[in-house]
Amino acid sequence: MSLAPSDLWRVLGSAARIWARSDLLEVNDEWWRAFSGQRNVNYNVACCHSPLAEVLTEHCLEPALALKKPAIVMLAGPGLAAAQKLADSGWIVVGALPLMTVNKPVLTEQETTGARPLSVAELPFARQLLCESYGLDDPTAAAAIPDTAVDSSDMSIWGFFADGRLVSSVTTVLQDGLVVIWSMATRSECQGRGYGRKLLEAVFRQQFTGGDGNDGASGSLLHSSVAGEKLYRQLGFTVVEYLQLWSRPRWVLGAS
Repeated sequence: MSLAPSDLWRVLGSAARIWARSDLLEVNDEWWRAFSGQRNVNYNVACCHSPLAEVLTEHCLEPALALKKPAIVMLAGPGLAAAQKLADSGWIVVGALPLMTVNKPVLTEQETTGARPLSVAELPFARQLLCESYGLDDPTAAAAIPDTAVDSSDMSIWGFFADGRLVSSVTTVLQDGLVVIWSMATRSECQGRGYGRKLLEAVFRQQFTGGDGNDGASGSLLHSSVAGEKLYRQLGFTVVEYLQLWSRPRWVLGAS
């Protein structure tokens, strides 16, 4: 994988189409916006890697405010130079997360027969898992795991089953030859048992071969949570750069 960080950010923004509303998704070389229109701050995201405050204001800050829903603005690379504009507008830093990539995942010989793509009828269970893991409401979970992904040639929703119960799920988008990972979740009482890794290994085996022996993905891309970074490093992911997350205090404190 030889893409520059700015190109990887563009790929990430384009892949947000799995959960963003089509009329609220716009991707540019220096910025992108992906809004679901729901009330969860993590699914209304704008990203800026331009150092110009006017670019940040016009394409990220003002649209996020006009949405009238909790949102996050991510700054990366040159975009960090425009951070003062967000501070002057009353926004605060709420975290920093790594953008991670891998060319060839580290796969083991462990059994992954519990992993498979989910059917439309099984999606409510995956949405429930996402709600329990991240505190999403039902409409946001439905946006994050859409029915349309099941029949799409470049999107998928996978689950791992143990003792007949869904214990882990993930959504993927094939974008510009990269498998982009979204909405990875494992039941809290089942964490630490290797289910998440088994699930991702099964996904990568299928998507890196195209599922039928043909050429598949050339790499994978994601922005990791703090809790998930250890797992992704075990699979061979490395950090390209860190993204700085900004939001309004009342949104992240739950008083939206």
